[in-house]
Amino acid sequence: MAQLKMYWFPDTPISDPPLPEGYSLSNYKTEADKLAWVECCKNGLVGDDATAAAFDDSITSWEEIDLEKDVFYLDHNGEHIGTITAFVRKDNVGDVHMVGIRTDYRGKGLSKYMMAAAQKHLRDKGVKYALLTTDEWRKGAVKGYLTAGFLPVEYDVGMELRWRAVLEDYGIDSVQMLYEDATPYKTIYRSGIEQKKVKVGVFGAGRGKTMMNYCRAAGSAALVAVCDKNAEMLEKIKKDYGEEVACYTEFDDFLKHDFDLLVLANYANEHAPYAIRAMKAGKNVLSEVLPVQNMKEAVELIEAVEETGMLYAYAENYCYMPATKKMRQLVKEGDLGSFEYGEGEYMHNCEPAWHRLTNASPVHWRNTMSAFYYCTHSLGPLIHISGLRPVRVSGFEGPFDARMYRMGAKAGPYGVEMVTLENGAVLKSLHGVGPARNSIWYSIYGSKGRMESAREDAEAGGMGKLYVNLDEDEGDNTFEAKEHRVDDGLSAIAENSGHGGSDYYVMHNVIEKLNGNKNCDVIDVYEAMDMFLPGLFAYRSAMAGGAPMEIPDLRNKAEREKWRNDTACTDPAAAGDMLQPSLAAGTPEIPDSVYETLASYDRGRDISREYLQELKNNNK
Repeated sequence: MAQLKMYWFPDTPISDPPLPEGYSLSNYKTEADKLAWVECCKNGLVGDDATAAAFDDSITSWEEIDLEKDVFYLDHNGEHIGTITAFVRKDNVGDVHMVGIRTDYRGKGLSKYMMAAAQKHLRDKGVKYALLTTDEWRKGAVKGYLTAGFLPVEYDVGMELRWRAVLEDYGIDSVQMLYEDATPYKTIYRSGIEQKKVKVGVFGAGRGKTMMNYCRAAGSAALVAVCDKNAEMLEKIKKDYGEEVACYTEFDDFLKHDFDLLVLANYANEHAPYAIRAMKAGKNVLSEVLPVQNMKEAVELIEAVEETGMLYAYAENYCYMPATKKMRQLVKEGDLGSFEYGEGEYMHNCEPAWHRLTNASPVHWRNTMSAFYYCTHSLGPLIHISGLRPVRVSGFEGPFDARMYRMGAKAGPYGVEMVTLENGAVLKSLHGVGPARNSIWYSIYGSKGRMESAREDAEAGGMGKLYVNLDEDEGDNTFEAKEHRVDDGLSAIAENSGHGGSDYYVMHNVIEKLNGNKNCDVIDVYEAMDMFLPGLFAYRSAMAGGAPMEIPDLRNKAEREKWRNDTACTDPAAAGDMLQPSLAAGTPEIPDSVYETLASYDRGRDISREYLQELKNNNK
């Protein structure tokens, strides 16, 4: 987990109390001072068995540190009992480093004297500002830094929540928080002080329950309205979430309700029209997968975002699973070097639950989609990690088989996309609802090495594990693989929210974005298209024998005109006279008897050998 970070500006008044009798300040002079430094830093900053080498590792290794001017000691009767280092980095930013008090002198409030000396030293050097890092468990130190005028910095996931908890611990009502570039973020309040909440309306009470649970648990959001055609489900919502939650069966009535954010958790093929209507009605939108189902909808959705100025966020939760989230962070920090190649898999054997997922209906969207439609779970994280735009794709479709026939799904069991990115790098995306076994897995290569999540069958933690094999510099060729920590400041809160905790991050990020945090990791409408359009055009490629297809960049307004009236997709309600088959070779015929059999199955049971044998025995 990232440390807390704090900044201090040199125009902040410095508290400069007189030293108590018997105390004085001094600077580093001789090698003997190294061991005294170690004693001051034990039980917190260095190990109990640390030697003078710890001083060299932490202090001498910084070429910017002038030992005799930047390393300070607090002395009692001539003996070093505390230390602080204050130096100037090459970017003219001050660094307050390794602040320690000898164990037998802690709890006496002595660090303020060292801090005042460090602040005056850095102010005299003309720094832009000074920084330090620390941890919540160092409670006395953190409170001292706040008292000395240091301000908390919003620079990593969950920082605001962590700082609000710190303020609550100290009984401090509020403090100004900064961004990492030292510009103001906002005033934050201790967690016990009620904050203004983002009012949330959820469309789709099934999948939407995850978002409702977030509102119940988080202090920053309030569930105020739910819309679903299932009146029975709405009654349960009122029972579970309170009578104050307004429930609607008609979307038009629901849209008139006063809320800030619409969560679209309805059918995946119907998101775009509702998102457009909502934004034109002044609502921000969080859309579950998928964003659109044809190019006409893509153009209209983007233009609705641009014209209304409302927030559109795409809830591709696989981007926020522990491994993929950490991969993105490490890539942004340069650890991978230049991005060269990536693979993503979302292979999901849906046969056990397909009868209830589709209501055993031959016209359900899941039974009429192509193998490429549900593509953003596998490709989306790779796009998000790389930060690069897809420009070309070739698509290949698995053959229709007995499993898909049994499911009543009129498509191939899986699709493969080979995607070329704007820098020439290549991605392979494998996804489908009809494989015999499941797989969620991601692997990326760069000029410094490789990162990948664990394979499911390895039973090594899946998306909760990340393995890195990276060089510090290109060409080192060290070939040292190791497991990398994937937790952050929200991991403990998020872990029970579903999909490896990723559902929590989706909601947290969009709520924080609406509350003004520009650091939040939100997938906008353009990136949503970068995740989805490769699948749309991979299917066109598959129908053309795997021929490469250029992927439109709908950021370019001129490019939109070509696609403005292109309704080609596999949904008869949206395609009109441009209806595509759901299988590249032609939509397969599946008799009504298959759906009748599926409808006869217990919706509360998964289809398995044991269940089918049970049915057979009961019918004897």
